[in-house]
Amino acid sequence: EPAALTEPLPAPKVAVPVTVTVQPGYTLWGIAEGQLGEGVMYVQVYEANKDRIRDPDLIYPGQVFTIPAMQ
Repeated sequence: EPAALTEPLPAPKVAVPVTVTVQPGYTLWGIAEGQLGEGVMYVQVYEANKDRIRDPDLIYPGQVFTIPAMQ
């Protein structure tokens, strides 16, 4: 009897953290809109990075933020 051909198992899906490096003109709203689909999700971006953000209205070029995975 020939050996059965088996398909390789797909690699497990691992949530890889996504990061964004702030560029001139970026806002938390714009980052959330671009990465999460809705600007109002800026709160989640802020919460995930509040150790690096003193004031959510003031973010600076060169800062690197982690974008939280969608639940």
